[in-house]
Order: sequence, then structure tokens, then C-alpha cells
Amino acid sequence: MRNFLLIVSVLLSSCYVTDDVAPDQAIWEYEQPENEGLSRLGLLELNELVYLNQFQEINGLIVIRNDKLVFENYYNRTSPSQGILTRETTLRKRDSITNIGSAGLCFALAAVGVADDKRLFSLEDPISDYLPLYSDIFTSDPDKNEITIGDLMSHKAGFSWNESIQPFSQENDLNMMKLSNDWVRFILEKPMEAPAGLRYNFNTGIGIILAEIVENASGQDFDTFLNENLFDQLTISSFKIDVDPQGNFNAGDGISISLLDWTKLGYLFLNEGTWQGRRIIDPNFIAESTTTQHIVSESFSVGYFWQLFGDNFSERFAISHEEIYYIRGGIGQQIYIIPSENMIVSIFAENYFFGLVNPSLNLFAEITNTIQ
Repeated sequence: MRNFLLIVSVLLSSCYVTDDVAPDQAIWEYEQPENEGLSRLGLLELNELVYLNQFQEINGLIVIRNDKLVFENYYNRTSPSQGILTRETTLRKRDSITNIGSAGLCFALAAVGVADDKRLFSLEDPISDYLPLYSDIFTSDPDKNEITIGDLMSHKAGFSWNESIQPFSQENDLNMMKLSNDWVRFILEKPMEAPAGLRYNFNTGIGIILAEIVENASGQDFDTFLNENLFDQLTISSFKIDVDPQGNFNAGDGISISLLDWTKLGYLFLNEGTWQGRRIIDPNFIAESTTTQHIVSESFSVGYFWQLFGDNFSERFAISHEEIYYIRGGIGQQIYIIPSENMIVSIFAENYFFGLVNPSLNLFAEITNTIQ
């Protein structure tokens, strides 16, 4: 119970739960949850349930409401009975960076939004215009010349692709891509299973192609472009982007960042592309990205990488499911944006492999019940 009591005392005093507050952290003021329309008792009860592992392997949780940071905590999987760490090598704190899996696509999307705002390209442009090193592929299969940048972002490029089966099997395209020498070529050489723009098929590798397009359109390495045009603006200084053997940046599932800095990207989208009074991304691009472009099933629809809940979630939350958009990584990393409530909930977790239950989603649903 020692950790839980610490949470109570710190939340009552400052709404922040660690001692290493960065002196230059001025993005959000800290505020009591009840002053921003959330139940403090409800959040504290959920916090205790996280410590008791009721939501399986939650590593970090942040709640922003009305431009205020009302809750932030990091969990190191302590034993409730003994109060000791069960995995001393996985200490989490505010500046710990974590791979966010396929949720890294939201940074590829943001980079495209910046490039689009700079008129470096149009979403209607064929991707072949910006991939000169792979012109042989487009020559040998002319149908691939019909794929647009917008098709990539709505997961409707038309490539044959399956990454939903056994993660490390030879049938898993994402796994086989990572065993290849050139990940961009691996994706582009996949056969077309449908005309571009017709069929939804989730493909994490799309982020790698988008990074290459941004590089060729801007004349900068992707990490330099992202740093100068996004991370510097959002005061994000600690991040990592993996590369393939050819040096292609993996803006699909290769981005590692802290939970707080990931939340900043969510805040940029919540504020329609504006950061501290400065426009970073066209608000029209933000609107297109976060509204339905394609209905996948009764469970969800998609914009550009962001997802929206379908009608079978109509009774799940304490607010309308139509007021939420979200993105999630591969093992439980999730960020939820609720514009009507001026609210963000961001979660780091390692709880994907717990059957058909989605523990991070369950935690988010419970957080909506703290809205007063």
C-alpha cells in the first residue's frame, strides 16, 4: 500500500506522481481532477486497481483535461503484498522512452501533414512520383502507379498483406519484411490484391514508405525533417527511430518515445494542428485524418491511421462513442482523443496477449466514468 498512499498525497498536492519534474516543462499546468470535471476518488480507485494488475501490465497513464494535466503515473509492476519490484530492469518514469508499435504511424501521419501544409506534395499524388529508387517496380506493375499518398494513409494501397497472424511466422508479412534487406522494396513488390483505393487492409509497413516519400519530397532525412518541423516545436528531445539495413526509417513500428511526449502529439491533434498559437499542420488535414474515411466493421472505422469506434461501442463509454478517436500500438499502447470533452487519455502497456479482452480499452472506458 506504500505506493498507493504516495499517489494520494502527491495528487492532493500537485497532481503529479514522481519527483523528477522537469524544470522547463511548461506545456500543461497541473490541476486537481475535480477542478476540471473529473472524479478524484474515481481516478484514485482506478490507480489502485492498476497497481493490483486489474488491467494487466499497465506501465504509464496520463490524463489531460481542459488543457491541464490532471493525472500522471508510471507503474513498475510491484507486488501488492510485498511492495517490491518484480522486474527491476523495466523501471518506468517520465523520461523513459518506449517503442509504441504500430501507433508510430501517427508520427508518419504528422510528418505527411507538415509536408502537405508546406505544399511539398498533395495527398492525390501517385507515390511513384516520390520513389525514384524503385521505379523498376512501378514499370513492371503499372497498376501500382495508381496508388496515391492518401491511399497509403487509409490502408487502401491494395497490396497483399497479412500481419494479423502468428507474429514470427513466415506467413506474417511484417515479420518477413524485417528479415529482408530493403523494407521499402519488400512492401512495394507485394502483389496487388485489389485496385488502389478500394479495399482496407491494415499495413504497419506503410509508415516506412511514407517516411521515404517525405525524405524525397523535402530533401531531408526523415528524422531531421521530423525533428525540425515537429519535435522541436513540441519540445520533444528524446526519441528514437529504427532503420532497416538500407537506412530507410521505420515510421511504422520503429518509433520509441516517452508517454508524455506522445501525449503532446495527441494534444496537437486535439487542437486542430495548432501548438501554443502556432499552426503546425493544416486543420483541414487534421479533420480529414480524424473523421471516417472508411467503415471497416461495426467495431470501428478509420480516418488516416486514426480509428473511430463503431456502433457496437454505443453503450461502452460514459460519453458518446462518436466523440472519440484513437490509435493503438501492437502490445497495448493507446492514445484516446475526446474533442467534445477537451480530453486526452494516453496509456503505455504490455497487455495485448491476454486473450480477446483489451485491458487498455477497459481502463479507458473506466476513465470516462470519472467524467462528472
